[in-house]
Amino acid sequence: VCLTCCSRESMVRINQICHKSGVKFFTGDVFGYHGYMFADLGDHEFVEEKPKVAKASAGLEDGPEAKRARLDPAETTMVKKRLEFCQLRDALAVEWRGEKAAAALRRTAPDYFLLQ
Repeated sequence: VCLTCCSRESMVRINQICHKSGVKFFTGDVFGYHGYMFADLGDHEFVEEKPKVAKASAGLEDGPEAKRARLDPAETTMVKKRLEFCQLRDALAVEWRGEKAAAALRRTAPDYFLLQ
């Protein structure tokens, strides 16, 4: 489900329905130069392609060349991953006061608060 131009209450309500039903949910909007996008993919499994790490050779010593030699960009391996996305109401209910929030506050763009 993709939503744009909806009220906050509608987005939260529709996201709750989608989350319970296992339906992927996206919402976003643009206001001039500022905008937002939110995705709730529920319990999401995916496969990521990573460069294969080669076995260390006996003749190589430690150093930058040895590290480069261990990665073979031509060979890749597939790694299965799983992420659990939060609902929109939980993302909007973040408490920004206190010591725990200080690190998150530094990583959050000021635009987030403008859009709130």
